[in-house]
Amino acid sequence: MKTLVIGASGFLGSHLVRELLKRNFKVRVFVRPESSLLALENLEVEIFFGDLNNLSSLNVAMKGCSSVFHAGAYYPLYSLDREAQIKEALQQTQHFLKALEKNKIKKCIYTSSISTIGKETSSLSNEETPYESKKMPGLYYEIKYLMEQEVLKAARKSLPIIIMNPTGLFGEGDVKPTSGTLVLEIARKNLPFIFNGKMNVVDVREVAHAQVNALEKGRIGERYILGGVNTTFPEFCQIVAGLAKVSAPHFKMPLVLARPLALAAEIFSKAFNQQKPIFPVVGLDFIQNGIHVDCQKAKDELGLRETNLKETIGRTLQWFRKKGYFEKD
Repeated sequence: MKTLVIGASGFLGSHLVRELLKRNFKVRVFVRPESSLLALENLEVEIFFGDLNNLSSLNVAMKGCSSVFHAGAYYPLYSLDREAQIKEALQQTQHFLKALEKNKIKKCIYTSSISTIGKETSSLSNEETPYESKKMPGLYYEIKYLMEQEVLKAARKSLPIIIMNPTGLFGEGDVKPTSGTLVLEIARKNLPFIFNGKMNVVDVREVAHAQVNALEKGRIGERYILGGVNTTFPEFCQIVAGLAKVSAPHFKMPLVLARPLALAAEIFSKAFNQQKPIFPVVGLDFIQNGIHVDCQKAKDELGLRETNLKETIGRTLQWFRKKGYFEKD
């Protein structure tokens, strides 16, 4: 039977496809018609075009599949248009759940986000740390939490869903790029200032490996934090700069000063129809709400392997150089 990967043209999705093919799965991918297929180049997959807003396209893609990996959930690039974005995110989630039920999928691995995990002040956060909206503000956090709650309710009723909560993904193959943008900006010396904040960094290959393991080993209705190295934003910048052989940004800007600038950048980007803001509010939210995590549950149950931070960042930089990203504006 086939496995469907939703969001396969993205960073994590393409690594899931590679991991599945390596284990001799037959893979079908679900991508939007306008998506670049560069991340899937030379991979033997069956391609289905569609959109999460189109329920019938999801049903067609899932037909005949025994399992589904959802790595393409709604991602709010902007903090603007709150109600419209929440509405679309929940609609896509409901379409996905209806298609799972109709097509009698035997197991689904749903990629959520670390942003739905609560924030501990004196210890490491884990899957049981409660999410508190007052402590975790921001539209990205709100949307990811609301979507995950819908998925959890469905899993607790009848649907065979396992939820993954990855931290900051890095590695080769970040075509768009997504989280790799931070590595690029540091290496290009385009990051003029930094902020104090916690972060956890994980190798995208280790996340894909653990997620495929979850098909066999994961427990229905459970959440698993897929993380790597607990670090800080300044430490991460130092590591990237050192490997890129450039000077690290050192000016620390208070978040209270950066937020108005980020909001202005979003308004400017949206007014000029740019694909994503140059300096998004969500980036500040990640730093302000950054947490250190305990991944023991995923290590014990899914075989999550350790991340070598310097090796992962080194591969990320090498891939960007090879693909000519340092030559792009």
